[in-house]
Amino acid sequence: MHPAGNAAIAGRCTASGGGYVEHYNNVRLNSAVGYITPKDILAGRQAEIHAQRDRKLEAARKQRQIRRQQAA
Repeated sequence: MHPAGNAAIAGRCTASGGGYVEHYNNVRLNSAVGYITPKDILAGRQAEIHAQRDRKLEAARKQRQIRRQQAA
């Protein structure tokens, strides 16, 4: 056991890990939940994000098709 007690250790861990937790919850895309941040999952934005990605993918497919037709 640390001489200062568990509360001191917990306080230091929380202070030093705050940036990591912030990044993990708000920035990092989590592969286990479809590459969406935990914050977006909790806010219920999963369907909206997937729909937006699908629209972008479809637009990219159409652009590639147009470029291929123009090149032929």
